[in-house]
Amino acid sequence: MQKFRLPLLLILILLPALSWCADSPWQTARIVDVKTVTNNRNPVWIVNTPITNEETECIVRVHIQSRVIQAGYVLGKSQPALPTEWVKHTPVRVQIVGDTLFLKALEGEDFKLHIISTKVAPMMDPLSPDEIAAEKAAAAKEQEQPKSMIGFDTPEANTKQSPPPAQPAPVAPPPPPEPNTGTVSISSVPYLAEVFVDGASIGYTPAKLKLPPGKHAFRCEKSGYKPWTKEITVSIGSEQTLDATLDSERK
Repeated sequence: MQKFRLPLLLILILLPALSWCADSPWQTARIVDVKTVTNNRNPVWIVNTPITNEETECIVRVHIQSRVIQAGYVLGKSQPALPTEWVKHTPVRVQIVGDTLFLKALEGEDFKLHIISTKVAPMMDPLSPDEIAAEKAAAAKEQEQPKSMIGFDTPEANTKQSPPPAQPAPVAPPPPPEPNTGTVSISSVPYLAEVFVDGASIGYTPAKLKLPPGKHAFRCEKSGYKPWTKEITVSIGSEQTLDATLDSERK
């Protein structure tokens, strides 16, 4: 009986470490859409007036193999906005760890998002020859990055460093890009109804949304009330306001 205690002890020690392993290696996916949503969180009522804190959330849907995954993160707390060049069908690299989605371009920094939902979809379109070449180049570049262990320097760290090159003169920053979205503000009676845009839940009213141009279907739901729906067309730079009045189901 004594000889079985040591292997059992090793298994118990290794179990927490194994739980941190990635659910999948880095894989190539395609962008379905990217949205920026402004939600009002934790309302506080002062003299019958709601005082709210605005929170902007980046929501992205990616098509990976035969699934579409929707994930998001709060903008500005630890990560910037997603790149503007990430439009529909853009190839990106993804990795899933539990309920976390790591996302990055074929060359670029990682974004850490919380997975909101997953649904079955047709198989993703195969990569073109140019996209395959770009993915191989990105993977090769990652393998070339020097790795080190804590307490041990890489060989490059032991070599004599040459002085840094002279810095070029500062250049004026380029003008900000033109907006490529429209703004829709939505409120409801009763307050705090759940809002769905094109079938995806984006938070609760009141909310201020930035959406790409085109037609979008809105739906507001709240327990005890009939759903409210409306379809509008958003254009670049437009600002629209929606007031959703939900009828009680008790009528």
